[in-house]
Amino acid sequence: MKALYTSSILLILTLLASCTEYYTTEPLPVPGPQGPIGPQGPQGVAAENAFVFEWENVDFTAPEYEVILPYPDNFEGIASDVALVYFLWDTYETNDGEVVEVWRQLPQTILTDDGALQYNYDFSMYDVRLFMDAEFPLDLLGAIDTDDWIVRVVVVPGDFWDSGRVDLSDYHEVKEMLGLPDLSKEYPVKVRRN
Repeated sequence: MKALYTSSILLILTLLASCTEYYTTEPLPVPGPQGPIGPQGPQGVAAENAFVFEWENVDFTAPEYEVILPYPDNFEGIASDVALVYFLWDTYETNDGEVVEVWRQLPQTILTDDGALQYNYDFSMYDVRLFMDAEFPLDLLGAIDTDDWIVRVVVVPGDFWDSGRVDLSDYHEVKEMLGLPDLSKEYPVKVRRN
């Protein structure tokens, strides 16, 4: 038993000694010159990575307080696509006269005098369903909360969704990263709750 214990200790010490890093004072070798550039690869297939759709005058009406936004007939979604939904929450004019759009990604929760109100959504490869949820009866809401929403839906490939390459809550960053078309126009200013 003692021999087994001793040989085990020696084996462990040998393994630990072999795991230590070897240090040297010699300089590291200098990398050689860069090699020649390889041949041009084959041209990829032209394709669109993402799509953006916009709906105006979207109203949440009783009793469901939900809206179905079907994708256009010429759009064919696939099961791995992911939909991102943005509400035009505000517009303001800078000192230079530039009109700035403020888009908020759903889900969006705001606090009212009656409690929390949430705008949320779910999606399929055919449409997006917007809905409201609250800690109070939704029929207490006014038109400022339910009427005349402008909604943008960005459908992106599933591999982009989880890439971490862009802040998905920032519509303008998503637009730039995916090369989405500019849909901006002069929207009427409607102040929403903050």
